[in-house]
Amino acid sequence: MKLLFSFLFLITFLLAQTGSTGIPPNEAKTLGTYVPGDITLVDSYGNEFQLKNLKGKPIILSPIYTHCRAACPLITKSLLKVIPKLGTPGKDFWVITFTFDPKDTLEDIKRFQKEYGIDGKGWKVVKAKTSEDLFKLLDAIDFRFMTAGNDFIHPNVVVVLSPELQIKDYIYGVNYNYLEFVNALRLARGETALPEGFRSYLFIIGMVGLVGTSVYIMYLLNRILQKRKKAA
Repeated sequence: MKLLFSFLFLITFLLAQTGSTGIPPNEAKTLGTYVPGDITLVDSYGNEFQLKNLKGKPIILSPIYTHCRAACPLITKSLLKVIPKLGTPGKDFWVITFTFDPKDTLEDIKRFQKEYGIDGKGWKVVKAKTSEDLFKLLDAIDFRFMTAGNDFIHPNVVVVLSPELQIKDYIYGVNYNYLEFVNALRLARGETALPEGFRSYLFIIGMVGLVGTSVYIMYLLNRILQKRKKAA
């Protein structure tokens, strides 16, 4: 019975990771709007730059905070798996992992970058230069968070911008699908998105696979429990 409860807890946990823990952005308000180009950011090497300096390529924005012990590491690890399949950061698009914690320091983002093996060039780990810059960026993408002791309650989301800094898509969760990013980057480049029906079809296939795997594992657990009962 303990094995069964452990399994059910694991499935619940995994399903929970696909959503967000905070208030999601109001896409009706933000999609199609532009992020201000005069927002100044500081990378892990102490170099200052403005968002408008990245114009010309799509931008993948990943809000995190460096002391996060739950969602942010999962988000970053998932991006590390997906990004190489999409192209080369700095050549095909930019990836900006930025901290929304006003207390994060240059040393904090350096540590985060090193911990996850991020190159700091095409994929930058950054902090806002000032609180004004930070909240101008957060307001533009409608990213809202709440403090919870030393941690934050926040949406688990990645934002994709066009080469002209227009908000094109939001991708939610902590375990990302390659096709979600393919579609988002197509939108960012002004290309035709994957048909909605095709994306729904892929989702259904994924859910069938998840349910099938769950049933099979439950079957195996039941067999183990039955064998233990007979042995007793």
